[in-house]
Amino acid sequence: MKPVLLLQLLLLIHLTPQQVPGSPKEHLLRNILEPPPCRSDPGNCTQFCTLQEDCQNGLQCCSSFCGIVCTLNNNINHDR
Repeated sequence: MKPVLLLQLLLLIHLTPQQVPGSPKEHLLRNILEPPPCRSDPGNCTQFCTLQEDCQNGLQCCSSFCGIVCTLNNNINHDR
C-alpha cells in the first residue's frame, strides 16, 4: 500500500463521527415524552402541563423557555 493511501485511510478513520452516548431506548423515550417546542411565544407561563390532556380546549402542551406550558401554539407569520 502506498504511503499516501495509508495516510488517507488513517485520516478517514480518525474523522469518522463518534457515536452519541446513551441507548436508543433513551433517545426514543425522550422524543416521545417531551412535547415539541412552542411555535410562538407562550405569553403566559403560569399554566404548566405534562400531557396534552392537562391543557384546556384550544391550547397545546409545548416546550418553551419557561418550561412545558399550555399555549395557543400558533405559527408566527414573518413579513418580509
